[in-house]
Order: sequence, then structure tokens, then C-alpha cells
Amino acid sequence: MSSTPETGDQSLTSGTVVDEYIIERVLAKGGFSTVYLARQIGDQQQVAIKEYMPDGLTSRCGLELMPSSTEQTRTFQHGRRLFLEEAKLLSGLKHPNIVHVLNFFIANNTAYLVMNFDYGTTLANWLKKTTHVADTQFLLDVFQPVMRCIKNMHHRGLLHLDIKPDNILLRPSNNPLILDFGSALPYKKQQQCNSHSLTKGYAAPEQHHKQHPLGPWSDIYAIGASMRNCLDKIIPPPSTDQALITERSTAYAQFKNKVDVKVLHAIDWATQTEPAKRPQTIEELLNAIRYL
Repeated sequence: MSSTPETGDQSLTSGTVVDEYIIERVLAKGGFSTVYLARQIGDQQQVAIKEYMPDGLTSRCGLELMPSSTEQTRTFQHGRRLFLEEAKLLSGLKHPNIVHVLNFFIANNTAYLVMNFDYGTTLANWLKKTTHVADTQFLLDVFQPVMRCIKNMHHRGLLHLDIKPDNILLRPSNNPLILDFGSALPYKKQQQCNSHSLTKGYAAPEQHHKQHPLGPWSDIYAIGASMRNCLDKIIPPPSTDQALITERSTAYAQFKNKVDVKVLHAIDWATQTEPAKRPQTIEELLNAIRYL
């Protein structure tokens, strides 16, 4: 078993054994977790392991993660419970565009989620390359499967609530995989949305406040904002900043000579700030871009 990381980096080092897995390297870090490439000891299968490790709340003692203060203990434990809820939710979702959960468990005073490891790059990283241009075919290849996947969730009574380019992995042939379900909620628990994270620029206005209920139209806003991000290559303005949104050109006005107008109209429809003015179901949005 390896030594712990240097001060300032709490990530597990290569060679660390956690349960029945050997850590190989860090794949990604976020505000609430770190994702590692690992290998199952028994059959040497490569997997991705997500470790609950919230920024600023923990310190590592040996391999154990400890709340950095007694005041942080309740917050840490609450976040760990939400992390395990995500694991249970994902383990019950089976779809070719949803990351496949193999296992989840508690160890080292924290929680771990074991997933299939897929080769690819996130849509956010793909967009950083100046040579990459999101044309009509690219948008259809990526977002039609995303929409069908989210439609499947909605039919099960679940909202995703954090669709964004960082959470979409592009596999070969731009086949998307939705990675993170940490903000997902059943409709009936939507009043708890403030306990989950949201991402400015992609979160619908009703996620910021409670003047309107959450629903499929909330995920539709995030899908539209993610598609617009592919065209602009800049993070959309916060959905609550009406001044910035009003001064921004519509997708149709800005890109009508580069992208099919059906797709552009669908983006503009999906990103209306008033929930009632958006498509109310994913089926409506799919129909708006579908080529018959």
C-alpha cells in the first residue's frame, strides 16, 4: 500500500489499495469528489472510481478522510449521504448513454462509486480546441442520444438537474455518456433541490429560486444551454441575469448561416427563461430537431 499524497493534495496515490481495487492515477477532480483510474485486483479489469472528497471540508489521516473541524462534520456526513444516494440511483438506471455502476461502498470514512471506465474526452474539453467546430451533424450526434437518455429518466420520475458539457463524455464517433448524477432528484423531492449543487449558465431559473416548480422543462433548459455553448464556445450567461440574456443574440440570428435552422430554433426555444415558454417534454424537443 502506498504512502499518502503530499501536503495540499489529498488524492490517493498510485498503488493504494481500496477495498478490492488498486488505484492507478487521478482522472478528474471536482468540488465534491475525485475520480481515479483503478484496476480490480481479481480480474485486472480497469474501472473508474469516484471518491467523495469535498473541497475545504476534509483532511486525510493515513487513508481516512476526516472532516477538517467538528463544525464541518454534519456537512461532510450530509454530503456523503447524498453521494451514496447518487450511487443507489445510478445502480438502478440502465441505459447505453448512462455510466454503468459496478459497485459502491463505504471505506476510509468516506464513500466510493465504482463505474465502467470508458475512453473519451468530456464535451467541455473538446470545445477548448480551436480546431473543433460544432456543426449540425455534431450537435445531432451528441444531443439526440442525450435527450433520449434524459427522456428515459423523466419517464422514471427523475430529473437530472445538472446537464452541462463537463458531464458529457464523448466516446468514439461522438457517442455521448452522461457522467454525473449527483443532483438528480425524483419529482416528489424537488423541494430539496437547494441541498444539491447547480451550475450557473446551465441551471434553469427555477433551480435558483422556487417561483416555479422543477420539471422536465428544467433539464430541457440545460440541454439547450449546453448546445448553445457548443456554438459560442463560452459559458452561457446565468439564467437569472435577464439583462445579459436579453442583449445576447438568438442562436438563430447568430448562426443561421452555419447550422440548420431547425436546430437553432430548438436551442432558442429550450433556453427561454420562462418555463411555460419552453418545450414541456423531451419528446417535443426531439420532434423540433428531428429529420423525418
